[in-house]
Amino acid sequence: MNKETPEVTEYDVWRWHLQGKFPKNQAPEQGYVHIAMFVAWLIERDLLDEKWVVRSGVKRAVGAIADRTESPCALRDMTNGRLTSDMLSLEGQAFAGAYYAPEYGYARDWRNAFGRRADRYDVPGEWATFDRIAPMIDRRYEVWVRAGRPELLPMPGLVPSFLEFWRAKLG
Repeated sequence: MNKETPEVTEYDVWRWHLQGKFPKNQAPEQGYVHIAMFVAWLIERDLLDEKWVVRSGVKRAVGAIADRTESPCALRDMTNGRLTSDMLSLEGQAFAGAYYAPEYGYARDWRNAFGRRADRYDVPGEWATFDRIAPMIDRRYEVWVRAGRPELLPMPGLVPSFLEFWRAKLG
C-alpha cells in the first residue's frame, strides 16, 4: 500500500532572510528572531503538533522554551530555522496560514512593534521581545477565532488596530 505524504507548507525559513538585502553588520542568527517569537507564541498556546515534537526530538527544548529557561530562539538549529505546517497542530496550521502570510499580518505587526529595528534585523532574541509581540499575536488570534477562523485574517487599518490594542492594554 502506497501511503501519500501530506504536503508541508513552509511559512518561513531562516535562510530566506539571509539572502538579498540582509544587513552585512548583523549576525546571521538575527534572521531567525521573528520566526522564533512566533514559534514561542505557538508553544505557549499549545499549538505545536505533539507527534512532531516527539518525532523531531525537540521535547526538552520545547519544554525549556515554555518554562522560559531557554531563549525563544532555542529551536533554530533543531528545526533548521524553519516554521512549517508539519510542526503545528491543526489549529496552529489554520492560524499560521491565515496570519503568517508574507508581507501580511505577522510581518506587518512585527514591523509595527519594532519599526526600523525590524527592517534591519536588529530586534533581540530575548523574552522582552516576546513579551512585546505576544499580546499583538494574541489579539490577532482572538479576532481570527471571532471571525470564524477564516483562511485569511481580516486586517483592519493600522491606526485603528493600534489604538484598539493600546486601549485594551491600558484599560
